[in-house]
Amino acid sequence: MNHGKIIELENQGKILIGIDRPMDRKFYTDIPISEIKSKTDDAPYLEKIIIWFVFLTAPIALISSIILAFISLRWWGLIFLVLFPIIYFSYSASSVKGNSKLIGITIIFICSAVIHFLGYFANSQITLAITVFLLSLWCIRLLYCASTFLLRTFIIRNAKAFEYLENYLVIRNTEQNV
Repeated sequence: MNHGKIIELENQGKILIGIDRPMDRKFYTDIPISEIKSKTDDAPYLEKIIIWFVFLTAPIALISSIILAFISLRWWGLIFLVLFPIIYFSYSASSVKGNSKLIGITIIFICSAVIHFLGYFANSQITLAITVFLLSLWCIRLLYCASTFLLRTFIIRNAKAFEYLENYLVIRNTEQNV
């Protein structure tokens, strides 16, 4: 089937176009913009900037949260030196799954930021460390959700991108056969 027919069926809700989440992220982080432009006649600069920003922010926020934990808790920060990376990498592994959503971590992150900025706890450095850690989790989830959304949109609007990534596409029938 050609791009136009597939997009028509997708717009009618008869099929869903998807791509493997790790491939989505790799498209924006590993493939040079020059190669994308030569294969698709389009250069998604803004999309690459967004993905790279989130890709770099997540580990920076993780390291910052550990440093903040050490500043606020001194040697008790060792607990967070072990705990935060374990949670981060476990969460990162779950973010790759197609059914992972952004809403849960967004709500938790916003609540933590509100608690920090309203000063509900006497030691605001602890709440800052936790909020920055939650930012790292939010960024790692956003990395995969945004790259999936952006690449799917790119494929739908660009027939050459569709052809270029055809081997990675997952096209699912949404109609139930009764």
